Amino acid sequence: GECMTFAVARAFVAIVIVAMAIPVVRYLHEAPHAETRTDIVTPATSDPSSFALSPDGRQIVFAASGDGDRRLWLRTLNSTAAQPLPGTEGASDPFWSPDSRSVAFSAGGKLKRLDIGAPQSQTLTDVTRGGTRNVDGVILFVRSFNTIFRIPASGGDAVEVKLDPGN
Repeated sequence: GECMTFAVARAFVAIVIVAMAIPVVRYLHEAPHAETRTDIVTPATSDPSSFALSPDGRQIVFAASGDGDRRLWLRTLNSTAAQPLPGTEGASDPFWSPDSRSVAFSAGGKLKRLDIGAPQSQTLTDVTRGGTRNVDGVILFVRSFNTIFRIPASGGDAVEVKLDPGN
């Protein structure tokens, strides 16, 4: 009786240990993620903090002057050269869409959006500086020190975001 119960308990513990060890062994046998290192040499810039890495980790966009007005430049990380983006003159504070297909930025007191590969940017609204975009297609940005607004990523009317201080 008691010896049989002890043997069943040991067998149960052994099964649990094996079941828990399988994910650990699989994890240890997986190839580690490749590490990527790159140097990014930009054209001349007076705004070195205006850059954004795309969510897919394949591209970087940054503000630089190059041979003319400050604008956004795009560089894929598997390339050594950056290209200026059309319609981004005077740009600063870039941020990407979650799918890495478009970038929004501030320029001339406006919030603008450029679909990568498009010939011209689209003005979305008036803005002070910067913003962020979520996966639901909503851009959050500020117009004054403590007022946050939201706007559809495609443009439209900006609506003030009411914050609940209790949360």
